[in-house]
Amino acid sequence: MSGSPISREAIAAAPMFDGLDGAQIDFLAGQSRTTFLPAGQVLFRRDTPSTGFYVVREGLMQLSMSNSEGVVKVVEIVGPGNAFGQAVMFLHKPYPVDASALADTELVFVPTVAVDRLLDTDPAMARIMLASVSKRLQAKVQDIAALSLQSATQRIVAYVLGAADVGLTSTSVELPVRKQVLASRLGMTPETFSRAMRALSGEGLLEVDGAVVQIPDVAALVAYSDRQPSV
Repeated sequence: MSGSPISREAIAAAPMFDGLDGAQIDFLAGQSRTTFLPAGQVLFRRDTPSTGFYVVREGLMQLSMSNSEGVVKVVEIVGPGNAFGQAVMFLHKPYPVDASALADTELVFVPTVAVDRLLDTDPAMARIMLASVSKRLQAKVQDIAALSLQSATQRIVAYVLGAADVGLTSTSVELPVRKQVLASRLGMTPETFSRAMRALSGEGLLEVDGAVVQIPDVAALVAYSDRQPSV
């Protein structure tokens, strides 16, 4: 059972599945299904029982948490080729976040039972999945460090440079989401985000045109960020 071409393409292209052979990819694709979400639609809410995980084929997903007053904190923005929900899958726990589409999004759902079958028959699959979960943990540790130790300006610079083509002296980046969403993801208010962006623009380090951010001199932007006091 090889599954749909869409499922197979998404699974084969996902970094978390690096190392799987063709037969393993075909098996997972055959057990998976595709889901389309229009922008703004909720995929699941916090505490929904977990029966598998999702790979983003196209579009953008927001993972968030909210309190009783309705204040929303964006935990992660997940783009094409990346996955979410795999950590709680192994714990057989409910999803700990809300997941909603920031843009029209196509997902591939991989059920837990399919992953369990591969894990039972192939130890190499366990190493691949362990590496994927470990990378997500490392990323979350880095997020905590950034939120705790970096100023708002430094967080913005790190995000922009992380989205840019590395190795270029000048480049541009298109911000994938609204200012409010990105500000929440970076652990600041929209007002703080706007002030920091204006300061960077005033220094000539960024040129903002709608969602497109031009970086005239990457080295100068890095040097400026390094000079900023941390929190």
